[in-house]
Formats: sequence, structure tokens, C-alpha cells
Amino acid sequence: MNKRSWLLSAALAVPLAFASDFASELEADFDHSDLDRGIQLYEAGKFQDAETALAAAVEANPDNARAHEYLGRTRLELHKFPAAQTELVKADELSPDNAAVKIGLARAYLEQKQLDKAESEANRAAELSDSNPDVPLYRGAIAVAKRDFRNGAKLLEEAVAKKPDAAYAHYYAGLAYNGLRQPDKMVEHFRTFLKLAPDAPEAPKVQSLLRATR
Repeated sequence: MNKRSWLLSAALAVPLAFASDFASELEADFDHSDLDRGIQLYEAGKFQDAETALAAAVEANPDNARAHEYLGRTRLELHKFPAAQTELVKADELSPDNAAVKIGLARAYLEQKQLDKAESEANRAAELSDSNPDVPLYRGAIAVAKRDFRNGAKLLEEAVAKKPDAAYAHYYAGLAYNGLRQPDKMVEHFRTFLKLAPDAPEAPKVQSLLRATR
């Protein structure tokens, strides 16, 4: 290669390298935008749209723990429990000290009736965080599913104290008190649940239990 050809190649290489770096930066920005948009949609309760954005974020960056976490949490809200479990297991592998991921896994296992696995994940979450109100909520829900109503009621009252507007803390507390045959407390929690989540899938069941107490 003569000197003139070498200079031309070098001159072309610089803008090509710059273009490659710029494209990578744009790609990173796009991935980040998908993740941020997906989280915003999740927090707004637009779960179908959130799933689309977060799935794109996961595809673009398979090692992003937060993308897997929020895709898993979104699929929990869509009642896609096995798919949610898959994403949350991956998030747990990538970020093993995240209590919220373990709570998500506890919920996924609970919904699939895998109660021992659910309890194990909830206990792991409790070891990592004693301030997260979802920890006593799902530990209580699992206790109720195992028919340990007394312990369940205690944990769920703790969850309500930490976050009074947590609809499902009231729902599971109502179930606990129903199991303990304490109708006054059952009615109190179920009525609060219906105020907080009137369109929840569990609302007809709760209304039926309330009618039976009249």
C-alpha cells in the first residue's frame, strides 16, 4: 500500500469508528428508554403496554436485572405466573440481594400453589428487608394458604400498619379472620379491600362472603 492509500484508509477509519461508537450510544439510549418507558407504564397500571416495552428491553439487554424484574412483575399483574417466574428467577440470578425480586417470586409460587417455595422466597426477602410492607403481606398470605390463620392474621395486621392502603393486605387479612371465625374483623378488612380495589378479580368472592355474614 502506497503512502497516499494508507492516508486515505486512515482518514476513513476515524469517522467509521466514530460512527460505530455513536451507534452503540444510540442503542444504549434506546434500551434505557424502553426500560424507563416500561417501568412508567407498569406504575401507571398499563400492564399490556408495559410488557411490550419491557420485553424489548430484555431482548436488547439480557443481562439487565431491572428489566427482568419489571417484566416479571408486569407478568404477575397479567396473571402470567409461569412466565413471571421465569423472568424473576433470571432477575434473582443477576441481582441476588434484591428483596423485591424475592417477594415477586414468592407471589409467583403462591399463585401456582407451590407453597414451600413461596415461603422460602418470602423468608429470604425478610432477611434482606424488614421495612418493605410486601414482606409481611406475602408471608401472611402464604400462612393463610397453609391454613395457619393465626400467624397469617398477625403478619397481615403488620402489613396493614406499614401500608394501610395495601388492598391485598386487607384481602388476605379478611381470609385469615374468616378462618379464625372472627366475622367482625373479617368484615372490616373485606370492606376496606372493596373500597381500595372494587374491580379486583377477587371482589365477587369477597362480596359473596360478606353477604353470608348478614
